[in-house]
This record gives sequence, C-alpha cells and structure tokens, in this order.
Amino acid sequence: MLRLEDCGIMLEPQLGMSMDQLVGSARLAEELSFGYLYRSDHILPTDDRRGIDSPECWTSLGAVAASTSKIKFGPLVSPVGFRNPALLAKMACTLHSYSRGRLQLAIGAGWYEPEYRAHGFPFPDLKERVAQFDEALEIITALVRAGRADFDGKFFSAHTDCYPRPDGHLHIIVGARTKPLVRIAAKRVDEWNFFHLPPEDFNELRGVLDASRGDKKVEVSEMGPFMIGRNQSELEANAKLHASKMGQDIAPQEVLKRLNARGAPCGTVEDFTEQVRTINDSGVQKIYFQTLAPENKPMLELLADTLTGL
Repeated sequence: MLRLEDCGIMLEPQLGMSMDQLVGSARLAEELSFGYLYRSDHILPTDDRRGIDSPECWTSLGAVAASTSKIKFGPLVSPVGFRNPALLAKMACTLHSYSRGRLQLAIGAGWYEPEYRAHGFPFPDLKERVAQFDEALEIITALVRAGRADFDGKFFSAHTDCYPRPDGHLHIIVGARTKPLVRIAAKRVDEWNFFHLPPEDFNELRGVLDASRGDKKVEVSEMGPFMIGRNQSELEANAKLHASKMGQDIAPQEVLKRLNARGAPCGTVEDFTEQVRTINDSGVQKIYFQTLAPENKPMLELLADTLTGL
C-alpha cells in the first residue's frame, strides 16, 4: 500500500522559479510530511522560453539541505553529459554527508539538446549517450560504494578517492524510458524511475527490468504531472494556474483533457484516489508528483491529505 512517505514533490525550476520559491517549496513538502523533494537538473528552460529564472540544480540542492531536516531530496535526474561523473560523485557524497544521509542521487543520459549546445557540450546520438552513461555509472558507483575509482573509458576516466565518505548508504536512481538504460539500472542501482508511461509501455520495460536484475532488489518509481481538486470548480482553477505557469493561453478544460489523455492522475478526490491506487497496484512503489505551481499550497495540502487517506 502506497503511503505519503513513499511519495514526493517534483519541481521544475528551469521553467521559472526563484531560489526563495524553491527552498520554500522544499520546506512546505517537509511540513506536509512528503517523503521526498526532487528537482530537475536542466541548465536552460526546457519549453524553449528564454529570459526567465532557471536556478542551477546542485547549488540549489545545497540550499535545500541547509533549509530542511527530514525530507529526502535530490536531482531527478542529473545528465552525465554535462555532469562529470567523478565530480558528480564528489558533490553527491558531500551533500549526503552534510544532510545526514538524505541525498538521493538520480542520474540519466540527458535528452534536451539545446542546453548542451548552448553551454558548449556535445550532444551525441542516443546510442553514444547510453555508452557514456554506462561508463559514468561505473565511475559513480565505484566512488560512492567503494570510495575509489580507477577507470579509463572512451568518454570518461577517473583515478581518485572520494571524501567525505557517504553517511550510510547513498541511494542511486536511474531515470530511464529505454530498454538499454533500464538494463543498466537493473544491475547497478537501487531504483528505476520513469516519467509517466502508458501501461503497455511500462509493462514492457518492467519486464526488461525483472529479466535483467536477477536477485537484485530494484525499487520502481514514477514521476509525472497530476491535478487534483475538491470539486470541478477547484480542479479547473488549479488547471488554469498550471497553464499560466507554462505560458500557455489555453482553457482549463483543455489542460485537464490533455492530462487525462496521458493517463496522469487527474480529477476530484475520489477519481484521483482510484487512479493512484491503480498505479500502485501495477507495481510502482513510489510516486513523485510533478508540479509547475508549487505556490499552489492548497492543492499540495489536498494532495497530502488524499495520499494519507489511501
């Protein structure tokens, strides 16, 4: 059975959020007893808007660590194409130790080409990005688990120790929606996370995970959008704010229609509860609810109350 502490809030600060708003959202998530607070790791707005606040991920995670005391937190996910793996492991161990074991290190192969090009990073095709990721994970797991990496690959190399050592086990997550990355995740990490998928696609990738992991335990988590309201009027008001945050001039009813078409949890409390239970029953053990309007405190409070009553 899914519990509130198995769930988290996912922020997208690259779409326009100040550092004060980000830290305030983390404190609110902790106050509401969510188990997790994640934020994206993007260095440009991913909807092609420019000229809006887009605070850097790992700098902001340090502020989250200093401003909270219980909630687990991390990037979802850090792309290894512009995060050197040896340095990333060092950053992660430092924050994990400082936060007394609360950092969750989620990594991926990257997907948003403009942010790579704008900052001078090459953006190879998917096959090469998967190969990069495989090497990066080799280095990261060696440094985080054993404290030292001695590795020379095609894309990365590392011959170094990693201090401070993690304060207990540092939970590693792979964000993936392709079979090659899921196979890598199955063998090396603690959790596979995916952005919301249709049931048939999820079941196919879950089959890949189970076939590849052997006896290894790998948690399964989903991240994606949601919308909830006590009644239809409140639901539409929340959808209107969502559209505004995206810079979209579309009717609230259209927002809800699109979310429903994607199969995202969306509706009044009774319908929303049933949808979340269905996701949980499919084998998803954790859900990270993506919000583009974390200042909408009443909706987050309603979400927490609803999940508490599952």
